[in-house]
Amino acid sequence: MSQINFDAWPGDYRAAVSVSFDDGTETQLSTAIPLMDEREIKGTFYIPPRGDDWQAKLAPWVAIHESGHEIGNHSIGHTCSRNFRDEPGAGGLESMTLEQMEADVVEAEERLQSMVPRESRSFAYPCYMTYVGMGETRQSYVPIIARNFIAGRSYGEYGFANSPHNCDLACLWSRPVEHTRGEEIVGMIDRAMAQGRWLILTMHAIGSARLGTGVGEFQWMLDYLVRQRDRIWVAPVATIAEHLLTTRT
Repeated sequence: MSQINFDAWPGDYRAAVSVSFDDGTETQLSTAIPLMDEREIKGTFYIPPRGDDWQAKLAPWVAIHESGHEIGNHSIGHTCSRNFRDEPGAGGLESMTLEQMEADVVEAEERLQSMVPRESRSFAYPCYMTYVGMGETRQSYVPIIARNFIAGRSYGEYGFANSPHNCDLACLWSRPVEHTRGEEIVGMIDRAMAQGRWLILTMHAIGSARLGTGVGEFQWMLDYLVRQRDRIWVAPVATIAEHLLTTRT
């Protein structure tokens, strides 16, 4: 059973890994990208192009895009559950409609295309949440992402990566690795390689922060991926999704 997925990957690759980041933090520019570029590893950076100065915020990412990294769509509003908030009647996904959500992600895509154009792009669900409404009116907005993007990245069950044959490209599983030791991250990679699956790793800041991944742990992971370069295909989310869409077709 563990060998059923090896035929999904090009050449002699036995698995795939995507290194992804959310929110476009300063440490991604100052630390993550230089360390990745030193090792010729390209990742996906999900950035919400919001605010009146959204063009200025995107400007540093143009060269990153041109060097081969994917700048992914993370919506404009980065709207998550209102359950994070305490004030009565707070806004959030529960008070949004499907139409509002689609308008948000489409506008975000128009802004991204104006500065970091791509033929296909992936989307990351803010806070990994894939719904609008609440109770009997709660609805998935995964179909919206399927219409507008080649892939959507959500959350996954611990210990499981994406089956290349069976995963829903519009709602891919990912594994957050904030405050995770390098040995544990390597273990996740090894498990995906043994199963022939696609592991998507999610990070925010690099270094000491609330959602930080340690610099040493990050380097440990990158160095392991370099050592396994002949067996693991490391590429942005949209690139691997394009391959799977083609092979499925």
